[in-house]
Amino acid sequence: MNSESLARLLETLIAIPSETGHEAAIAEWVSARLGRVAAGDLLGSGLSMVWRGPRRGRPLLVLAGHLDTVPANGNAEPRREDGRVYGVGSSDMKAGDAVLIATLEACDFDRSPFDLAAVFYDAEEGPHDRNGLKRVLRDMPWLLDAKVAVLLEPTDLRVELGCIGSLNAEVRVEGKSAHSARPWLGVNAIERAADWLAAITRFPVTPAEVRGIEFKETLQVTLLNAGRARNVVPDRLVANLNYRFPPDRSLADAERRLRALVPPEFEFEVVDCAAPGQVCADHPDVRNFIERFHAKTAGKQGWTDVAQFTAAGVAAFNFGPGVPELAHQAGEYCPVENLETAFRWLSQWIGGPAASA
Repeated sequence: MNSESLARLLETLIAIPSETGHEAAIAEWVSARLGRVAAGDLLGSGLSMVWRGPRRGRPLLVLAGHLDTVPANGNAEPRREDGRVYGVGSSDMKAGDAVLIATLEACDFDRSPFDLAAVFYDAEEGPHDRNGLKRVLRDMPWLLDAKVAVLLEPTDLRVELGCIGSLNAEVRVEGKSAHSARPWLGVNAIERAADWLAAITRFPVTPAEVRGIEFKETLQVTLLNAGRARNVVPDRLVANLNYRFPPDRSLADAERRLRALVPPEFEFEVVDCAAPGQVCADHPDVRNFIERFHAKTAGKQGWTDVAQFTAAGVAAFNFGPGVPELAHQAGEYCPVENLETAFRWLSQWIGGPAASA
């Protein structure tokens, strides 16, 4: 498996549409490909699948990647240019899936220090409560016996530790409708919310250090809705607050922090939330990977399923060839060089043929 083979594999994956909720075709393709890895068993869970390698009583390593992407934005077809593979999901995270497939196909299981399992799952890009990995871990709880898990999310070859938590809350501001020609008979919900909106949209990006790793606390108004007609004083305003917070806070802490920023007379409701992933920098296997490849480290400024593993007591980290800053962009791409490096590092760590190179 060389850089050209990896690039072709990534192009093949990009060419299979897999927007969240429509992963059947790519699940079928990946299942067929994994079926040719003779050493393992293939297990299904909805549109997700788990490849389980030979069990030899060694510590279990779980590698995982999601198959779905956000909707295409003029980038449904893969293309290659200047050493980059372009296309929807190229960085987030079909590049990681390509490396994961190639690693399984190249692994020498007899020399590996791990028993190995690989999870390819659906619906990561959608609402948290529909995340396919949640179902997989419920159906196959033995995966949580793992000593360590690696999420092949885009990290640009860094080891990104932990992940920030996410909380969405709706703030509803009530008014009273009236004809816009007689506004004194009503209460304009937009006017009532204006000072608060002006303040909340200036929430600063705030660095926070957790176990020596930096994260950033952010708060954004991501949806805003008010008014029913052009000539009616709006009687309700609804704002969605998207709050991202570092791993040293619980969901309860985050909710209290956010609620304190909203006037008590406004309605406040948490509509979606996901706990952060914990920083596992001191775990021996995580430290071994970082030191062996002199990998740069950072905090994961985004939510990933590292959180599901660390919540269950499994050490986990993010490492992948994709570029996180390009995720969900129309010009998304993955450098071919990153594919080859990620494959080589992962293969050497697990114990494949590249280990003797």
